[in-house]
Amino acid sequence: MKKIITIAVIIITLVAIFFIKFNYKSSKFGNNISNKSADEIKNYILDIKSYEVEAKITVNSNKNSNEYLVKEQYYREENISKIEILEPENLLGICFEYNGNDLKIENSKLNLNKIYENYPYIGENTITLLDFVNDYSESEDSKVIENDENVILETKVKNGNKYIAYKKLYVNKSNGKPIRMEIEDITQKTVIYILYNEIKINNLQKEDILAFKLDEIANDI
Repeated sequence: MKKIITIAVIIITLVAIFFIKFNYKSSKFGNNISNKSADEIKNYILDIKSYEVEAKITVNSNKNSNEYLVKEQYYREENISKIEILEPENLLGICFEYNGNDLKIENSKLNLNKIYENYPYIGENTITLLDFVNDYSESEDSKVIENDENVILETKVKNGNKYIAYKKLYVNKSNGKPIRMEIEDITQKTVIYILYNEIKINNLQKEDILAFKLDEIANDI
């Protein structure tokens, strides 16, 4: 019995050592970017390979303010994306899926969908995290600043207009995750405010996003 107990203790010790080393390597070499410089965090954001985010979007106009809750997914290598509207209730179930070549627009509440083959991805959503990355990379008027809690990436939209002229992305310094985005008009008044409730970075595969094939029945919405 004593020999069995001794062997069990040795096994448990070896397993514990393995997990300690594994967790140490994961924290050291994984997606952990805590305690990094502003430039390192900026480069991390610009080099995102995939993401999944739930975002609350507030759109302000001179007359009113509208709020939307959306789920957004993106896989960079093959330019695959999906945007699903969760709120308001009258838009619940509307989803846009792009597989790198074809666009599918679906309304699950009405059981309707339409597929546009060979649809050119223009990148004019203006409000997605992907569009911010592209705008920041393409603009000559981009900069990075920081305060005690956040790294702030600011850019002037290269092909913007009087309504969508400037963008600011606030990133948490402690974990490298985007917190919110502010989109401003030409007078630098915030017209769109995006709060990222939940976000996962570099954990998605394309199979997690795409759920359609071209042989599905395509109906007009």
